[in-house]
Amino acid sequence: MNKRIDWPEDHPAASMISIELDGEYIWLMLDPTNIRRPKTLSMGTYGLLRGLDRMLLSLSKRELKATFFIPGIMAEKYPEDILKVHKAGHEIALHGYEHENFAFLSAEQQRDAIGKGIAAIETLTGIRPAGFRLPEGNMTPETLEIISEFGFKYDCSMLDDDRPYMVEFDNSQTNMVEIPMRWETQDFPYFAFNFFPPIPLGECRIAAYSEAIDNWLTELEGYRRTGGCYVIKFDPQTIGTPARISMFDEVLDAMIMKNMWIATGEDIANYYISKR
Repeated sequence: MNKRIDWPEDHPAASMISIELDGEYIWLMLDPTNIRRPKTLSMGTYGLLRGLDRMLLSLSKRELKATFFIPGIMAEKYPEDILKVHKAGHEIALHGYEHENFAFLSAEQQRDAIGKGIAAIETLTGIRPAGFRLPEGNMTPETLEIISEFGFKYDCSMLDDDRPYMVEFDNSQTNMVEIPMRWETQDFPYFAFNFFPPIPLGECRIAAYSEAIDNWLTELEGYRRTGGCYVIKFDPQTIGTPARISMFDEVLDAMIMKNMWIATGEDIANYYISKR
């Protein structure tokens, strides 16, 4: 438990800025009948219309690189936006094809979604994605093995550690690194509210901004103190409003102030492999 990773240049801990560019597809995954609800889908398109540029500007001002997890279909429907991210030097990683819930897919359907997603991103950017994150939802027992079959360098879906580790199946180690994340270091559980159908179920209001930012910064300090790998997850449709973007800025500034090693998922995976 007390074994620390020696992060580069004596940084006390690592941090990964992960951004999910889901557009309207997260709302279609949560309820396919939302295809008939333009008001609901407009939350997703807001991220492309306003939130994305605000986030890219914040990152550019601080010369920071993030990892964007993108459903493959986004590269086909919004190529200019995805190329904007790519040309700014950020990592493009895969987030399914149509933001599917992998728990409801057969093994072959999962392989099909991943294969189509890889092809869409590689066709647009010329680069095969090195990282994968499951869309919201769950997975089947064989999902990690399927992800590994495609040669991904890392996955960023699980919640079972504070530090990266090598994925193992039946006591045989793969070449894929897992970079775990946490629910509390995400924006969607705090701010993704929709009236009909109700998202999330049983939630009556959007969280107070001061409480959410306090949670993120408190977790950041905990990871710095223990030498872990802090993964923060944002979506332009939830964090990219005129007020909330300042919360994004505050987290970025705190990472810099605390001397965290701020790296992409691929950089973290490469470093972890090199130190084993």
